Amino acid sequence: MLRIYPRRFPGWRAVPAATLAVTMMTRCGGSPSGPGGESPIVSAVTPSDGPFIGGTSIHISGTNFAAGAGVTVGGVPATDVVVESSSSLTAKTGPSAPGPAEVAVTVSGRTGRLPGAFTYLAVSGEPPVIASIVARGARPNEPLNFADTGEEITVTATVADPDTPSEQLVFQWTADTGTFTDSGATVKWRAPSNASTPATITLSLSVSDNTGNSATSSTTISLHDSVKEIGNLARDFLLDFSDSTKPAAFVVRNFTKSPRCERERDDEFSQIDENRRLYRITSSSVGAPKVNLQFASQPCSYFPRNGDACAAVPSTWDSVCVTADPACTPGRSDGIDYVTAVYEETQWRLCASYFQSRGTARPSFIR
Repeated sequence: MLRIYPRRFPGWRAVPAATLAVTMMTRCGGSPSGPGGESPIVSAVTPSDGPFIGGTSIHISGTNFAAGAGVTVGGVPATDVVVESSSSLTAKTGPSAPGPAEVAVTVSGRTGRLPGAFTYLAVSGEPPVIASIVARGARPNEPLNFADTGEEITVTATVADPDTPSEQLVFQWTADTGTFTDSGATVKWRAPSNASTPATITLSLSVSDNTGNSATSSTTISLHDSVKEIGNLARDFLLDFSDSTKPAAFVVRNFTKSPRCERERDDEFSQIDENRRLYRITSSSVGAPKVNLQFASQPCSYFPRNGDACAAVPSTWDSVCVTADPACTPGRSDGIDYVTAVYEETQWRLCASYFQSRGTARPSFIR
């Protein structure tokens, strides 16, 4: 308890204790609301301009900010105010007439102002700009703008507009086939489950802003039934090999010529050419391929070769010699032919082949 001990001197008069306590608090810099009662100070605003229609996200720096702060820009209440700390907050501008505007922050009835801190820009009349459209699947290492039948991929557009905030732009997506879900700059597109492949599908976008201007753009998707396409390539390769009248150049026509697999293709060509010199295949059986997609995430399990896909094809050949060369060992070879495939330039191509016999020995003509 505060006790007052008066001293008597000329002109002295008694002062009530309550009055003295308030006087002492005021002189010490306090207030009934505590030290947090100081007015906020606005020192900087970024960005410093935006369209008159509002919707610009701004960052305000200063001091003495607190939870529950209100913000006005040009006298118009801002939305989405988030106080990050006592010196930082974010907000979104409302609409206002073009020109410089005061930014004000109010905390507990006290207001800090920074005149001309933000400038509302007049309508430019320019349409939206669609900078890019990117389509991407969810599988690791999956190529851009690629989809398998029935697959859902994510399509993202990067769009800018001088007059309209991005969240107020109107997006309209269309496609040759397949279906879109969601709306806005990022959507999902599901490829049709049944389609003739390979095929090129066009995804189109129209974007409209608040001024009535619009822009259009598109991107193309390379649509595949990869398991079927790779299986067909592998099986056709082995069926062609089984016909001894077909030259090596024809048999390897679906192998890539890219540096990625150039050595493997050359080896395959040489081995088939040697086979034609030594053997004639009299009968064969090529079974149904089993295909695994991996997009080069790991080597094919049968052999240390990287590939975007691996195919295993049961195969059997019977052969006779067409030369007296002792290198010719005729007979039956029964096993699995493993084939790797790579995806390049929107199509599947073969890369390498390796035959694994079911027995302990295999004729030399099998790769």
